Amino acid sequence: MTEIIPGLRQIRPHPMLGGLSGVSTNRMTLVAELRQRLNRQRGPLGLRLTNALTSAIEDDVIAAGEALPPERELAENLGVSRSTLRQCLEQLAEGGLIETRPGAGHFVARRILKPVTRLTGFTDDMVSRGIRPVSKILEKTVMPVPPDTAFRTALPLGTPVFVLVRLRLAGEEILAYERSIVPVTSVGEDYDGTGSLYGRMDQHGGRPKRILQSMRAVEAGAEIADHLKVKPSTAVLMIRRIGYGSHGVAVEDAISWYRGDRYDYVAEING
Repeated sequence: MTEIIPGLRQIRPHPMLGGLSGVSTNRMTLVAELRQRLNRQRGPLGLRLTNALTSAIEDDVIAAGEALPPERELAENLGVSRSTLRQCLEQLAEGGLIETRPGAGHFVARRILKPVTRLTGFTDDMVSRGIRPVSKILEKTVMPVPPDTAFRTALPLGTPVFVLVRLRLAGEEILAYERSIVPVTSVGEDYDGTGSLYGRMDQHGGRPKRILQSMRAVEAGAEIADHLKVKPSTAVLMIRRIGYGSHGVAVEDAISWYRGDRYDYVAEING
């Protein structure tokens, strides 16, 4: 039995699938949901399809990390051409909602929600979400505090600091490029930069108790874009942070560039 959706061509059962009966329950549910969202809209088919897929992803109809059905199957089950579907998928990829893996298909991109009302580090955020945190050390050195850091933090000139530059990843996916400067006394002279920085600071009683943090969207320059594996001028989230210990002395001066298509900051405001 075939089905007609207003504004769409006739949907015919896929000969290799025997209609929808050969599609998994999850895919059948997704197709039915997308049909409903298409029918609730008016306008060009391509725009309606893009909106339907976008809203389904944002409403968690398709979970983060989950694969979309193959293009041919999805196009035939929705009654749209593959070229129309492909254009929609390209728009979703450009917007950071999905990622395309050669030879594997299209997957809903994972986005990390970062609460701004709780002082946590990158490792804490990933572990709390069941994601494996990975850090790739690009630079580590001990040196006298740089003048600009001394100015921002009021650390005395000549204070030995540990400079740590890292790529921060969720599994194999790059999320951020980060440069942290902390007093050597906060991490110990034998620190090699591995593991959680805040975890190490905990061991030495140097973890920040409060932070001053600013965030703004900037265009990625060539160096940042290369580290984050995005195109130059892509919008990224630049975060500057100064952390203070229990006695009000600065224990961290950090700047990070996060991929804007993978990281969301969430705040709760009470009136």
